[in-house]
Amino acid sequence: MISFKFIKLTFLLFTFTTSLYCENLKKITIQLSWFDQFQFAGYYMAKEKGFYKELGLDVEIKPFEFGIDIPKEVSDGKFDFAVGRETLILEKTKNRNIVALYALFQASPLILMTTKESGINNINDFSNKKIMTTIDDSSEVSLKAMIISNKVKIEALEFLKHTHNIDDLINKNTDIISAYISKAPFQLNQKGVEYNIFDPKKFGFDMYSDMLYTSENLINNDLNTVLLFKKASLKGWDYAYANIEESASLIVEKYNSQNLTKSELIYEGKELRKLSYFNTVNLGEIKKDKIQRIYDLYNLMGLIDNPIDLEKFVFDLNNLRNLTFSSLEVEYLEKRDDITMCVVPNFMPYSDIKDGKFIGFIAEYISLIESKIKKPIKLIPTKSWSESLALAENGKCDILPSAVWTKERENKFSFTKAYLNIPFVLLTKSNTSFINNLNTLKNKKISVTENYVLLDLLKEKYKDIDFIAVKDIDEGINNILDGKTFGHIDAISTSWYKLQTKYLTKISISAKLDENVDISIATIRDNILYSIFQKAVLSIDDYSKNELLNRWTFTEYQKEFDYSIIWKITILILGIFAAILYRQRFLKSLNNSLLQKVDEKTKKLRDINNQLEIRIKKEVEENLKKDRLLSQQQKMVSMGQMIENIAHQWRQPLSVITTSISGIKLKKMLNDLDDDFLNKTLDSVMNTSQYLSNTIDDFRYFFKPQKEKEKFYLEKCCNKTIELLSPNFTENNIKVICRVDDIEILGYETELIQVLINILNNSKDALSLVENQERLIFIDILKENGKALIKIKDNAGGIPEDVLSQIFEPYFTTKHQAQGTGIGLYMCQEIIYKHMNGHIDIANIDFRYNHKTYKGALALIVLDIA
Repeated sequence: MISFKFIKLTFLLFTFTTSLYCENLKKITIQLSWFDQFQFAGYYMAKEKGFYKELGLDVEIKPFEFGIDIPKEVSDGKFDFAVGRETLILEKTKNRNIVALYALFQASPLILMTTKESGINNINDFSNKKIMTTIDDSSEVSLKAMIISNKVKIEALEFLKHTHNIDDLINKNTDIISAYISKAPFQLNQKGVEYNIFDPKKFGFDMYSDMLYTSENLINNDLNTVLLFKKASLKGWDYAYANIEESASLIVEKYNSQNLTKSELIYEGKELRKLSYFNTVNLGEIKKDKIQRIYDLYNLMGLIDNPIDLEKFVFDLNNLRNLTFSSLEVEYLEKRDDITMCVVPNFMPYSDIKDGKFIGFIAEYISLIESKIKKPIKLIPTKSWSESLALAENGKCDILPSAVWTKERENKFSFTKAYLNIPFVLLTKSNTSFINNLNTLKNKKISVTENYVLLDLLKEKYKDIDFIAVKDIDEGINNILDGKTFGHIDAISTSWYKLQTKYLTKISISAKLDENVDISIATIRDNILYSIFQKAVLSIDDYSKNELLNRWTFTEYQKEFDYSIIWKITILILGIFAAILYRQRFLKSLNNSLLQKVDEKTKKLRDINNQLEIRIKKEVEENLKKDRLLSQQQKMVSMGQMIENIAHQWRQPLSVITTSISGIKLKKMLNDLDDDFLNKTLDSVMNTSQYLSNTIDDFRYFFKPQKEKEKFYLEKCCNKTIELLSPNFTENNIKVICRVDDIEILGYETELIQVLINILNNSKDALSLVENQERLIFIDILKENGKALIKIKDNAGGIPEDVLSQIFEPYFTTKHQAQGTGIGLYMCQEIIYKHMNGHIDIANIDFRYNHKTYKGALALIVLDIA
């Protein structure tokens, strides 16, 4: 028989270990805005399913009580989190330091109701009627705006204190009642009462509701807890909406202070799910323009006493620039002598280890973070990425400064917000043609650096390609040269760096992949260390980051480009021409062998010209690497097309030079060479050579970053753009129709060309799918109301209406991942808004041309006239 002492000892041991486990969880409170119901199911499920506990949080859900000033309690730090309605904006005007983390309901569930029997069938019937509502309900701008917009004065209503009893509406104690659309209609249906619903969102007033919010102090001092609580809460709501019946059963069992029935809760859950996904697919979405509209409505109605900064009201990781460490984080840093890191070697211009020293863009980025956290970050040298990853997984390194998130790695590391996005390209032997689609490379061997996340993605996507792992990019390129593999896939900037420094004449870029990876800092599973680096990453603005990136990409490529090639080509052509003239003096004595001599020299000249064309193509490829500012990644997408365009434009001029020189020879052989013909031919050769030089300048101009604004004419800018893309239009049978006024503006011409190329390439891609009709692009540039208007439209059928509003969002694309990255139009908007002080919009239109009706997309750019 077990002794009493043993039982007591076991109990004490269990209590002690449980206490220790609880101490590891961070205690958090959330205050509800009303009594228990499905309105808070996501928080119940996150707690009951252990979503909070998985992230190290011990959450206490505070039940609602009347008389508590909840926003003030959150602002003062008595509650960590709370749920608030759209009136939260009014609380912000009272100098409450509160921040909205997400909006659960995209439209307010709050409505007004009347019975059919009352005869109040529209809002115009509200005048001089009794309305039962709470103070909070009556303050909501959605209800006020709906009433006032229908020309009913608020003063004409008799307000009654809300009893929260639907029978008061049935018994005619009130004419109108405020209620939740997720609850009151169910109650009236149960009682068999017919009713009218007046829903603000149907009148255009779709205001946010049930916003999760916290205090600025908690964000500044414990950002990690804020991010973890938000993540777990949204996961709870995902689960609650996917399992409404299970969630309703749990509420009936454990959170049912209102004694609601399960069927009532299920009805509420289904209605609230509609509101959470109203006009969005992103749970908890909160847009600043919509918050601005809510604020403007309150201001219009005279309810804003003090102006507020909405940037501080809506939580945005990108706006967290103030680096403030909590006392726990400061104590953590003080105890550490240094922080260790393992890096990716042989990954220039991003990172490498030379003579035991960390160099590259990421090295300087980490140095910037080092200065912010004021703690040395020590390099642990490794020979490969696989070795660095293994050391970090075994706890030998505290951080990996350039890691890519995966589900498997999340078990061992925490990942900061991404600070860099890297596209990838395919390297092959230099004589390989440009590849539009990797699906055409069936049964080919292609290498990828081992332990790259991209390797698994590519194996899943291209099942007919034999992907193999290699140690690094050098091994991959050497395998190509030895014939062991067809190609190697690596980061675009790293690939360019290797080409320029080691493999210029042997290897070329043959394809741009649509796969990109986001680079983050991975820390060991230490919440404090992760929070420190997360804050440090967020404190570095895009401008500083791009300055560092530009220093390691644009400068390096600029150093490698040989501008003397143009003069070399010119001198070589002049030398050939001089040699031909010199030999003409001997032709009188060599009449018998003239035909043979001419044939031999002509053949040599053709060989020289062919070699020149190859050299020119290679040197022009180098010229494409100069642009490495914010727009550099998008321009790389079209680099292969640019190289093809140059080849198209050079073949004809080179043919003219060859033919002209051959003509001079033949005329001399026949003793028919007169001065007039000689001068005209020489002029033609010189003009054609000048054209070749101008062509080089045009393509250099496109890839050259422009630092200062300057005046330029839109007609010339438009013509440059069309010239750059004309081979693609010709290949796809696309007709471009231009009506252009020559308007002068002040700005960045190269950046505007990039915008036009992005838009025209989108039209070209859409038109390539059009069959059995003429493919058209219209470009109109005109002056209107003191502004310059650029209109670009096509007849490709337009953009689907359900995605039209999202096309300017970063990384959103309607194309398959194999066809688009989704950053083109986002960058266009950034350039036009921030760099050109203009406006850009895209819409679908119907139009007529040559007595036919077409449908397509219209891109409108509005710029200031110089």
